[in-house]
Amino acid sequence: MSFIFGGVRGREDPELAAGNRRSAEHLARDIGDERTLAGERPTIRRGNHWAWLAVLVVVLAVLAATSSRGADEVPLEANCTTPAIAVSSSQLTRGQTFYVRLAGPDGTDYVVTVDGAPVRGDAGSTVAYTTTPAGPALQLTQCLSPGLALAAPAGDGPHEVAVLAVAADGTATEVATTTVRVSD
Repeated sequence: MSFIFGGVRGREDPELAAGNRRSAEHLARDIGDERTLAGERPTIRRGNHWAWLAVLVVVLAVLAATSSRGADEVPLEANCTTPAIAVSSSQLTRGQTFYVRLAGPDGTDYVVTVDGAPVRGDAGSTVAYTTTPAGPALQLTQCLSPGLALAAPAGDGPHEVAVLAVAADGTATEVATTTVRVSD
């Protein structure tokens, strides 16, 4: 019953150990097990392999979290009170695709402009645009838009990317801006 109460971990009963050894030797003589008869016992290696496995899992989780951001991911937190705009990169080359993300209150129509001209970002079928006097407008879901793919402007230099909030009467007000620099 020593296996129930911790046998080898704590104090080992010397009589029980000797009895087990004698029984093993008798069995070894019967079956011709030379290694047991020679007294060679394989060493039991009780390693700390679970600790290494835990360290490996943590390292892989950290690497996955830090490198999981794709090209269309734009770091922007949802904000249901103040409109905001973020871009995937502020340094672009001509014609390069970059991504824009919007945050702001739900239920408002938003128009994205590049240098004052309304643009329609591609986000697959996740965004539905409506026509407004200010341009194609989208509404946010849970105070955040998906990454909208846009082509970088053709001209070199700084370009303003802005978001306009469209009121019910059709008037548009600029609520957030950012600047991207385009070069060859």
